[in-house]
Amino acid sequence: MRRRLPVLAAAVLAAAALTTAALGLALLGVPAGADATSPPPTTAATLRSSTAPLPFEPTPSPAPTLAPSPPQAGRPEPSGGPPGIDRLDIVARLQAALDAGRARLAAPGIAASVLFPDGRQWTGTSGVADLATGRELTPETPFAVASVSKTFLAAEILLLVDEGRLALDDAVAPLLPGTLVGDAPIDARITVRMLLDHTSGLRDYLVSAALDRAVRADPTAAWTPDRALSFAGRPVAPPGKGYHYANTNYVLLGLVAASLSGRTLAEEYRARFFRPFGLSSASYQGAEPPTAQLPTAYRYSSGRLDATPVDVTDGSEIRPFTAITTATGAAGSVAASARDLARWAWALYDGVVLPPGLTELMINDAHATRQLDPPWPYGLGVQVLKIDGRITYGHSGRLVGARSVIRWFPADEVAIAIVTNESRFDLTGLLVDLLGVVAPRHVVSGPLP
Repeated sequence: MRRRLPVLAAAVLAAAALTTAALGLALLGVPAGADATSPPPTTAATLRSSTAPLPFEPTPSPAPTLAPSPPQAGRPEPSGGPPGIDRLDIVARLQAALDAGRARLAAPGIAASVLFPDGRQWTGTSGVADLATGRELTPETPFAVASVSKTFLAAEILLLVDEGRLALDDAVAPLLPGTLVGDAPIDARITVRMLLDHTSGLRDYLVSAALDRAVRADPTAAWTPDRALSFAGRPVAPPGKGYHYANTNYVLLGLVAASLSGRTLAEEYRARFFRPFGLSSASYQGAEPPTAQLPTAYRYSSGRLDATPVDVTDGSEIRPFTAITTATGAAGSVAASARDLARWAWALYDGVVLPPGLTELMINDAHATRQLDPPWPYGLGVQVLKIDGRITYGHSGRLVGARSVIRWFPADEVAIAIVTNESRFDLTGLLVDLLGVVAPRHVVSGPLP
């Protein structure tokens, strides 16, 4: 954790960008499932090995440009970038890595952002927002970020704890009287902590084949939390006895937050996070209009790189489409740009968003879930992974036609965010490539030992 926290808020709020501007329906791209964290990551070697033809011609990006940071009161001028790396060269190399990554992923469009230790920021785009029209991406283009939304809800719940309106070991059932999960009341043993770290034993409603059929049948329908929870079925384990990632947990947490705050999550996020931290592209889909038009969401008939992309949008402003996004609700409805997500990762995991001690509590909970054999250690709304031998904090997300990842590297004081409008392939390989440009080391990716 940094010692220079007093200046961090300003850096996150107003960090200027070194911008390179240019630039059957299975809801996850896997059978019967919608928004969830990504599966165990595809290795960088796997992504790099593919030489299959692309389904469309890559759109070349113009030559990178370097925009200086405007002066900010009370903040020192940028130091010139990471030691030993030329500023212009690093911008060109980051853009080249992004373009190459999009080609490997056969993604229609992709955006990435890197926030450096001195507060300067690079954001690049590659490809297009819409294949039919050629609509361009910009550094401000918001994408559907799916389960990365959980990081906002986890922060909201922890702030309610700090304010004394909630305790992590409070039972959830008294907080949500009358709420059913599947066709049963909430188990009296389930606590707020168990919802946050996915140890409640509840089943994930978004892997329900019946829900999959329902959202396909009426893509424009707006779902309520009660309707979504009705697809949860029976629990998969007793509370506290296992780790089972379930979006059900975060839909319930969304109801708790709204009940205690007296405001919608959209209102809470805007007041607590979007406005104070300068996340100007962020919005809560289904509850407020987007700040700008989101990219078209595409699904593919297979994992082949030459598979035909199919537009799954429904004519509304919501991405991927209204039914699945509103069914996902509190577990995954936020939209934001890569630039804002990198700032958010920095602020959240470096101790600016939460009061002292709560950031550590959020992360250190991963030690408890590690005993329950999760795919990766998971704390209170945060994945804890090792990449290139370095601990990282963050989250990934996936819906049909949308994929995202944010990572904070505390040892290097670097944040990276990547968003795209494809959902077939994991973004780990590209993240490793970007990390290799800004903080090169021998690349090894995987969970903590």
